[in-house]
Amino acid sequence: MPEFYYSPHTGEHIATATPADWMGVTLLPPPAHDRATQSAFFRDGSWVVETALPPQPQTPQSVTMRQARLALLGIGLLDDVDAAIAAIPDPVQRTAAEIEWEYAQTVDRNSPFTQQMAVGLSLTAEQLDALFTQAAGL
Repeated sequence: MPEFYYSPHTGEHIATATPADWMGVTLLPPPAHDRATQSAFFRDGSWVVETALPPQPQTPQSVTMRQARLALLGIGLLDDVDAAIAAIPDPVQRTAAEIEWEYAQTVDRNSPFTQQMAVGLSLTAEQLDALFTQAAGL
């Protein structure tokens, strides 16, 4: 009778003709599955096939000011930045934001300026991530 091997830690099927001592073993064959996109796991005495999720792209943590401005232009918010800066009540914070907007070479995703502008432009965290992802491609 053929034996089928799996990781005792994860349950994932290990296709091998030379098993190691540490591997789990069963006589139940794993179900047919596409090894490029799926894995078989031995759990609670039976096999389960799971489809791998595609890797999620990482949100860029920094973009150039050119990229940021082009991305904002693309979604129609470029002209709203000056108004969002002008609406900052604290004069020191407002001046700091003006300096950032005019002279920074990069825009950092988690900087206080970026967070302040996201609020001023009514962008959610997800929309800000999408904006940085879009900007990185420009």
